[in-house]
Amino acid sequence: MDSDRRRDENQDADWIFATDDPQTLPTERLPDRAEFDRYAAPLLARRRAEAVLPPSEQMTTDLSDLDGEALRAGSEPEARTGAIPMIELDEDAADGADSSTRSPGSPGTTSGSEMPGTTSPLRAPRDLTYARSGSTPNAEDSEDSGRGVDGLVLPDRFKELGVFDALRDVLALVCMVTALTTTFTVAHSTLVDGVGKIAIGVGLVALVAVHLLRWIPKAPPLTAIRAVRVIGLLPALLVAVGTVLSDLVLSLPVLFASLPDGPPVGLGIGVPLLLLGAIIGIEPRAHEGYLPQARARRVARIGLVGVGIGAGVALLLALVMIVGRMFTTGWAYSLLTIGDTVISVLLLGIVLASALLRERSWYVFSTAAVSGLALAALADNTLQLQFAAPLSFASDFVYLPFLFAALGLMISRSFVRTMPISFRRTDWLVFTVRAFEFSVVLHAAAVLWHLLAALVASTGLAPGGTVLHLIDAAVCLCFVAVSLFARTSLLSRPATTARANGVISGLILVVVGFLDVIVNSLATGAGAGLATGGTALAIGIAVALMLTVPAPVRDEFGAPDIARMFADFRSRDSGSVSLLNQVPDVTEETARKKVFPGR
Repeated sequence: MDSDRRRDENQDADWIFATDDPQTLPTERLPDRAEFDRYAAPLLARRRAEAVLPPSEQMTTDLSDLDGEALRAGSEPEARTGAIPMIELDEDAADGADSSTRSPGSPGTTSGSEMPGTTSPLRAPRDLTYARSGSTPNAEDSEDSGRGVDGLVLPDRFKELGVFDALRDVLALVCMVTALTTTFTVAHSTLVDGVGKIAIGVGLVALVAVHLLRWIPKAPPLTAIRAVRVIGLLPALLVAVGTVLSDLVLSLPVLFASLPDGPPVGLGIGVPLLLLGAIIGIEPRAHEGYLPQARARRVARIGLVGVGIGAGVALLLALVMIVGRMFTTGWAYSLLTIGDTVISVLLLGIVLASALLRERSWYVFSTAAVSGLALAALADNTLQLQFAAPLSFASDFVYLPFLFAALGLMISRSFVRTMPISFRRTDWLVFTVRAFEFSVVLHAAAVLWHLLAALVASTGLAPGGTVLHLIDAAVCLCFVAVSLFARTSLLSRPATTARANGVISGLILVVVGFLDVIVNSLATGAGAGLATGGTALAIGIAVALMLTVPAPVRDEFGAPDIARMFADFRSRDSGSVSLLNQVPDVTEETARKKVFPGR
């Protein structure tokens, strides 16, 4: 005991460890009085002192007499106001600074000992940086928020131009230019081609004129601009619809003919693109003073119903034609046409059902999918895509004009305002599930198409041989199995495992789809389509991007939380989870009679 007492003579009674241990860290014991005073002295001095600026920016101050540790301890700005603490100066320096910065008769002149403390002003809002502060600027800090990207200042007249309207005008312009340069019909009719080119030219002039009239004058005539847009693009719309109707009328007498000379008109990819561009461009824009009312929204929905009815009539005619061709052209032709019709009906049905039933996730996904088809159709002359080949009511199920017309109505301002669209981070998981479901449905149809093509290939009328189509059917069946596995994982497996399975499934679709495209391109000369791996390639890329690129939901500490993101995604249909669901059920325990222990 005496030895322990002698050992503790130089230590305070507040030490956690009362023995001198060479391995003891400073954080394992409480400071003694002297150490605490050395630590608290600069803090107390800073609290007593008034925060002031140095007397002058040009004046130098001798800081050699100041304690370095105290200077470092007291040099931090005040956390709440950002004021710079006062630097203690001697009386002579303060008097000299006071006399050098203030005139003797100026208001507020004081002696060195009576000089009031002033707070250093913060930097101007434009000089503030929020990169590492953990905060965001206020609205009043954004005095120069209108500078745009990299200081690019847009004129005030262009502030009303929305991104959505600008993109639609660009898409309408590109579609009409492509319709002017690609296959319009295969009938080589001078009248039809001439009228189509005139209508496209008038539409292009109208698209340019409405923007010149809107942005060049200081007081643009908005009513006249809306009239120019509608009148200028109406001929393009009428020509596109008239070409489709002319092919329908001329195909009725030859539905059962063998067509040795080809279809009477034959709708090329230029007709659907012209129809899409006219529908997108004919609606007045928000910067032209147009706001869709209830009547316009009702017309958009009626237009979609009309597109569905027209597609149903075309399907009925295709079935009649298929049955008639079995006796005139042969069963092989009818089998291939049935396979094409099944795939087209499924695609068109998904798009129209998502719009008419107002299913939000399917609406967004199907709109994106058909937009991808429209962009791919712009390169039809180069890629020779199967889905963009010329069709006729006399030879096949015509679906592309109806599909592109539905897309034009679905992205119109009138229809978009009727859809409850909102995007959250968990929606990317919803769209990923929709992509896998889309892959399951269409690749199952592709399996049927390849089986029918394998039968037709035995007669030598189908591109490729029987073995190739059977292999392609097995590959499409693998696509179905992989998509079903990924969908089940996203809906039921643990979050990390589900995300990994989704990414791996997407990569499998990409690799195998790409190899399928190469093999079929070399063997049959066909482009990338549903039956040749192109759809698997596109879906795999989209799935991999949707599962890896968007930032995950973050927890309360700001860290990525994949488990929470999947939990929110899986509970999206049942509403928010109540805290009462996490409270255990104690009904039986409270109802049970208990005997006091001491009784």
